[in-house]
Formats: sequence, C-alpha cells, structure tokens
Amino acid sequence: MSPAEPRRAEAVAKINRELRVGPRRADGYHEIRSRFVTVDLADAFEARDAEAWKFACAGGPTDDSNLAARAASALAEAAGIQRRGALSLTKRIPAGAGLGGGSADAAVALAVLAKLWNVSLPPERLAAIAASIGSDVPYFLVGGEADVAGRGERVVAREDSPARALTILVPPFSVATAEVYAAFDRIGGATPPPERLAIESSGRFLGPNDLERAVVAVRPEMNAYLEEGRRAADECGVTGSGSAIVLVGASRESVGGILSRHPGARALTARTVGRAEYRRRTGIEDGGSARA
Repeated sequence: MSPAEPRRAEAVAKINRELRVGPRRADGYHEIRSRFVTVDLADAFEARDAEAWKFACAGGPTDDSNLAARAASALAEAAGIQRRGALSLTKRIPAGAGLGGGSADAAVALAVLAKLWNVSLPPERLAAIAASIGSDVPYFLVGGEADVAGRGERVVAREDSPARALTILVPPFSVATAEVYAAFDRIGGATPPPERLAIESSGRFLGPNDLERAVVAVRPEMNAYLEEGRRAADECGVTGSGSAIVLVGASRESVGGILSRHPGARALTARTVGRAEYRRRTGIEDGGSARA
C-alpha cells in the first residue's frame, strides 16, 4: 500500500446475549459475566499518514471525549511518540444504546494507528491500554462470540454460533451507562454472577440481563417498548445498559406495527458476525494487531 493511500476499516457493534452483574466492588466497578457477540452494524474509519494530528468525526464529538481520539492518545503515550495522522470516523452505530459503538471505535483506532505508526506492542500490553480506555474495549480486540468477565477486561473467545438474523429496536432516546449502574445499586439485591450463563443450558439465544430493571428505572418509557417486543418476538431483551432491545424471531409485520405505534423508534435489521468476518472488516488480527 502506498503511504498516500488511506487505510479503511469498520468498527463493528456488539450485543449481549446475556449479562449478569454483581454488587459494586471496592474499586467502584461491578463484576460481570456476559456473552458478547458482534453484529453487522458498523462505524467507518479512514486513516492517512500526516505529520500533524487531525481527527474528524461525523455524528460524534471530535475532542478527547471521543473514545477513538482517547485511544490515539493512549497508544502514542505507550509508544513514546507524538500523535500524528488524519483519522476520520463516520458514526452509524446508535449511541447510548448498549451496542458498544464507542468501545468498538477505540479498539479499531488502536489497531489502525498501530499499523500506521509502525508500533508493535505485545498483545497483553495492547489489551491493558484498551482496558484503560473503557471496560468493553478489550472485547473488541477479539470480536465474534466471547465470554467477558471481571469489569470487562477478561475476554475468552468462544466458537462462533451459527449466524442469527435479529431485529434491533432502538427507542428515540439514549441511556447513560453510569446512570443505569447507579440505579442498579439503588435497587439493590445484587448477587455475585453465576459460574455458568443460562444460555449454556436453556437452548435460547438470549439469557437474563441483570441491568434491565435498572434501565427501566432510569427510563420508565422502556416498559412500553419491552412489552411490545415480547408480544412481537420469540425472544426479547435489552442489550447491555440499553436502550436498544434485541428481538429474535420477530416478523416484518409485527415490527412494522411497533414502529407505527412508536414513530420515533427505529428497527435495524442485523445478523451476528463471526470472528473471521469481524477480523476481515476491522483489520484486527489475533492479539489486536492490524492488517494493512
């Protein structure tokens, strides 16, 4: 590839098939046990070599509140170099929906810029940088189907399940993760996450989400969407800390009915993405390295 040619990659979203959450730990985080899987909703990256640093984001912030820009700073600091290059991000993954868009952006930024800057770090060092940016970022160095534990930094890749067609119902509002966890603590009753997830024996695609009650506490309007989803689909559940709701087995007609009654909402058709496709689309290889 010529130095003048841009490097392009996608940052691919995730859903939680199941999410179990324990009480707040002494360090302020919650112990989780979850099954993540990537889905084919994606933001788009383009990176070019340049002497100075320039970051543009269509649909999101351009300062260091953007996790992609924060990832660039963290990588440059770890490598002992100055940030440089022109990085452009186009946001397509709904924000504040529990789909991991910001974390996916950060992981892909780490991989793309490591290649652009000729930075080579051991996988465990890159994973530590990812964890310092956000709890979900280490997962996006792996992609596909994986078990995620701790506060999100412990990621174990699993064999991908067969691709599943899904509908992701996105209400016309976002939910702040910090508010949801604060509500979770107020509600109380949290217990340590189970050793085994329910989906390992239930035969269902979706398992419990321990944050669902907290999401509803923060946004009572979620109840109406969940009731609609349960009537329309074989399985229905909030992903992550919301606000997106995953529907399994919902017909086009039933989804159309939900949208007619809630015209501010969106329904995104999606499918699960295995690790091989994830690597191809993101350019992330084993251990978080990047492909030119």
